[in-house]
Amino acid sequence: MSVTNKVRAMLNIAEKKPSDLEQCLGISVQAVRNKFSRDSFSVSDLIKISDSLGWELQFKASDGQSIVLTIEDIKKTTERGNPL
Repeated sequence: MSVTNKVRAMLNIAEKKPSDLEQCLGISVQAVRNKFSRDSFSVSDLIKISDSLGWELQFKASDGQSIVLTIEDIKKTTERGNPL
């Protein structure tokens, strides 16, 4: 399943529409549509979407250990001058 389809599934579960991402991503509705049509979500986008829906974005190892990516990671990266 593509990232776009997974984002659509998340939105469906949260009873949201793609256009609802305009505010959390800080972009226009047309730019949101472009991300869906091009399947071009960045890590930063996925963190923002997860945060706005009250979800966690995480990497999970086969032994159960996990690393969660949060909105704070975006802020820290931006402060250092490295876009995420």
